[in-house]
Amino acid sequence: MTSQRGDIVLEATNLVRSFSARSGLRRFSKKQSVNAVDGVSIQLRAGEVLAIVGESGSGKSVLSRLLARIIEPTSGSLNVDGKAVDLEQRRGREYAQLVQLILQDPFASINPVHRISHALERPLLLHGTDKENVRARSIEIFQSVSLTPPEEFLDRYPHELSGGQLQRVNIARGLAVAPRVLLADEPISMLDVSI
Repeated sequence: MTSQRGDIVLEATNLVRSFSARSGLRRFSKKQSVNAVDGVSIQLRAGEVLAIVGESGSGKSVLSRLLARIIEPTSGSLNVDGKAVDLEQRRGREYAQLVQLILQDPFASINPVHRISHALERPLLLHGTDKENVRARSIEIFQSVSLTPPEEFLDRYPHELSGGQLQRVNIARGLAVAPRVLLADEPISMLDVSI
């Protein structure tokens, strides 16, 4: 489905995410509920960039994970292209293709036992790219994020790349399936000035 510039692509209404926490000494502690996100409503429009700004611990990362459905809200609703998202069902591939999240820490989000090519080729294959086109598409995406020459990076392991290079792999992975919404949790914190 295509949308015109300015159409609402992703909408969240009164999102709440609560976590259980203990207070006091372990033996005498009581379970409490802590709202990491409390009643957030947001509209993301096609072709626009929206920044969420707040101090550390204010819930920005939790909100991005809620919008990407990596974690589910305690309450609230989500709509994509005007259609309600059934939050009772697990996030499927269709939603993952529409909404992608670039995580903040590439060292934690890229599997260290696989080559870099795996981080990019796996989502391409899962979302329908033909096997014979995967390598060419990976090279194209790496060029778009300034990882050149791409062939040099695809066959390396994560520990062989710098933090900035790994973050560009993370960005490439988010772009790989051409999502309608690209969420980013501090995507430039690991990048150097040259990029």
